[in-house]
Amino acid sequence: MSAPIEAVVFDWDGTLVDSKRALVASFQETTTEVLGEPFPTEHADIERLIQVRGQEAFAEIAAGDQALYERIETVFHRIYVEQQQQIRPFPGALETLRRLRDAGQAIGVATSKARIRLDLEAERTGIGELLDVSISGDEVRVAKPDPESVAAAIRRLDVDPAATLYVGDGPNDVHAARGAGAISVAVTFGFHPAEARAAGPDHVIDDLAELVELAGAATRR
Repeated sequence: MSAPIEAVVFDWDGTLVDSKRALVASFQETTTEVLGEPFPTEHADIERLIQVRGQEAFAEIAAGDQALYERIETVFHRIYVEQQQQIRPFPGALETLRRLRDAGQAIGVATSKARIRLDLEAERTGIGELLDVSISGDEVRVAKPDPESVAAAIRRLDVDPAATLYVGDGPNDVHAARGAGAISVAVTFGFHPAEARAAGPDHVIDDLAELVELAGAATRR
């Protein structure tokens, strides 16, 4: 082990909370209201849009029309406020965060989700009160797989990147962790388990509870 683990930083959607249904429904209801038909409906489109920041998804849907972009953004948020009521933390998430804190690890989030929606869910689920730091997608210049958000969380926690676990559910998370100098951990229950494994994370876990032991013994490959 190169250094004791000082912090565990998490992705949000698909890692701490089970939000896929709410995200897809929000996109589909928004586009039905604004454009007259739902989007995305094809698997490839769904998988692409749930990985990117809202601003990039809205830009793709608006196809360069700024007024349409703004309309989509406004309607999406209104619909998402309702849809997010169904979002729940993954099993063991809250208990694991508490156990990590009790063991002395700092806890952070680095996500592509916008701050306004992250704070809404963090408060409602109770996760927010267990976080030392959170970095949202609209607080960085470049989204994951760029390491900016993960590196920003690590800096704000004032810990060593090599002593930090970054936990996520997709290949973008693995690449961002690697770029930030953190130890990458992929979960198998999230949105993109096969792709996350293929990206070559340092560790793979099936249950968030495994992080408690892993944080005491983690190494980078």
